[in-house]
Amino acid sequence: MKIIVKSRSEEMLEEYDYRDFMKIEINGEKRFEVYDGESEDANLSRDFVDCWLIPQMMREAFEAGKNGETFELETLKEE
Repeated sequence: MKIIVKSRSEEMLEEYDYRDFMKIEINGEKRFEVYDGESEDANLSRDFVDCWLIPQMMREAFEAGKNGETFELETLKEE
């Protein structure tokens, strides 16, 4: 299982008025994305709706480990 976590670099944060995001790809497929938006949208029904996917992704990681798959985690800062 290869997991890539992406967010903005320090330079990009400044350019985007310090609004950040987090994207997670699992085996090349985008599975999770949350981002800073307008404060009225910063809830689990809008900007953070993908948080509901976390338990399933945890189960998949557990099952992969149980089945002997390797676990590779990479963190990238987008420029």
